[in-house]
Amino acid sequence: LALPFAVPSGAGEPLGEELATTINYMVSHQLQDLTMDETAKKHEPPSNCELLRVPTVNQVIWGQMGPNMRSQEIKMQRILKLLAAGITAFARIMDGAYMTRTHQEALGLLCNTNFEINGLRKRAIRPTINPRYAALYKSATVQPPDLLFGADLTKQVREINEDAKTMSLMRPMKPGRQLKRKYPYRTTTASGAAPGTSR
Repeated sequence: LALPFAVPSGAGEPLGEELATTINYMVSHQLQDLTMDETAKKHEPPSNCELLRVPTVNQVIWGQMGPNMRSQEIKMQRILKLLAAGITAFARIMDGAYMTRTHQEALGLLCNTNFEINGLRKRAIRPTINPRYAALYKSATVQPPDLLFGADLTKQVREINEDAKTMSLMRPMKPGRQLKRKYPYRTTTASGAAPGTSR
């Protein structure tokens, strides 16, 4: 009777001892980079799953990034490639087979992790982008393929600039603020007319 209560909070049903030992080892030890890269090459993203390909940073933004940030970005790209290979391998197993609820949940968790990492990449690049264009590094509803910030980056920047202009025109005038005179350097005489003019 006490068995159900003996499972630590946040822990599911136990696996077979051999599989559990393998998983515990693999998640607690860094596996050889060469082995991982060679394994990933065996599971390239399917041709009709272009969104599994790791999007690269747009060249105009890459040029603004410092050496340290570029190094971190390259590491993130590698992690995504390994993740994409894992998703592909799982998908190959399930292709054409019946997907149980557990299979669907596993695929959903893996794919969402891919999406979240791309969002983290954008936020990590944030310091290189003018704060005015903060909307660029916010997580998109749909991650564009090939380029991290989308192929229409120039269009996005133009739209942000246009929106900023529109908002500045719509912004209410501050109380007590007066419009500048057309000729601020002119003064008026006691009669109310500017010097050199007649009424």
